[in-house]
Amino acid sequence: MAQNAYQYSTSAEALPIRQTNPKTATRVRYQAARWTRKERMMVAFVSAVIMVLMIGVVFSSVQISATHTSINTLQSKIDDTKESNDVLRSDIQDQTSKQNLDKVAKKYNMTLSDDSVRNINR
Repeated sequence: MAQNAYQYSTSAEALPIRQTNPKTATRVRYQAARWTRKERMMVAFVSAVIMVLMIGVVFSSVQISATHTSINTLQSKIDDTKESNDVLRSDIQDQTSKQNLDKVAKKYNMTLSDDSVRNINR
């Protein structure tokens, strides 16, 4: 320990001496420390993860857009089919109505005997 004694100083000696002329004081420029290999690898890894996430967001957005387009197409087909079904139901109702049956029977000289008709929907 005695060999290190010369390195220690009192607090009064440790204080720097103030210069009266501030223009002559030199200013130490900041110099950035070099990155270690581990830090560079971490930055590269985080950058790669961020790029993958950004690509994933864009891919998901494109897929959602394509899905919405196909849903809209299918919905329009469903609406057209429902409309067609409604028209067909209306035609069936018209064709099976009592007035139409009487008209067709009259056209082909047929008669309907009410005695032979039996209602089963009671």
